[in-house]
Amino acid sequence: MENWDNFRIFLSVTRSGSIRGAAKMLGITHATVSRRIKFLEDTLGSSLFERKREGQCLTPLGQRILPLAKTIEGGCAEVDRLAFSADTGLAGTVKLSLSESLYSGLLHAPIDDFMQRYPMIKLDIIASDLMSNLAQREADVVIRITRNPPDTAYGRKVANSPLALYTSHKYLANRPAPDRWIAMDYAPARKPVIPAQVVANANSPTLAAQLIRSGRGMGLLPCYLGDTDPELERVSEVGLISDMQVWVLTHEDIKVNPRVRVLMDHLYQVFEKYRPTLEGLKMTASV
Repeated sequence: MENWDNFRIFLSVTRSGSIRGAAKMLGITHATVSRRIKFLEDTLGSSLFERKREGQCLTPLGQRILPLAKTIEGGCAEVDRLAFSADTGLAGTVKLSLSESLYSGLLHAPIDDFMQRYPMIKLDIIASDLMSNLAQREADVVIRITRNPPDTAYGRKVANSPLALYTSHKYLANRPAPDRWIAMDYAPARKPVIPAQVVANANSPTLAAQLIRSGRGMGLLPCYLGDTDPELERVSEVGLISDMQVWVLTHEDIKVNPRVRVLMDHLYQVFEKYRPTLEGLKMTASV
């Protein structure tokens, strides 16, 4: 009963629906999850899960414990945030979460510059397009391309992020009719915006850019990715397509931490410099 970590594992099994899923979520072994759940059940004297076709389902006791476990989780997370906010040192770790495409397309050099300026700050960089749970400190600072940042987050919008049509020099040199379309697993970029046949579908902007770069066709990409790639050209027959916004965010409780503050200030300056690139205002158009 005194070990909160067992309740953390209980919540992970509940959320993932399986022992294996919880193990992957927590980065521990399947056997460790099973052992911890059994220990918790033995301590409580009753089962918390029953295996059904749809996965691990809560027993009546498990259902009653669930809201209490979430309350404990919230309290532990708040203690963690408060302790982190009280840390006044510039030496230590900061968890930064951002999309891989934004890092590779635009931010790799500015982040390297930050690491050189603040060698005592260790950046724990997490590549993700999902909105990290700031309350649980899955990340301390997030850069997200979204229209709807969480109400509880602290930060600011730093730029708009439109889409534009791109292709490669190789493709333009021998452009077929009809055109070939590189679709992306993202509604605005899935269907051709010009007469074209879909020849491939990519599940990420980075992969879509690679297919377009290889001369396989043309497709929509964020301007920060397309305009910064010397092997890609923007096709002027389609104008900018309004899409997302770029936000730099942290949790209200930890915004005073010196490492969080200097990282956010650095990112604000970087995005002010790169705003024209993000918003598609710097380009060389092709027809």
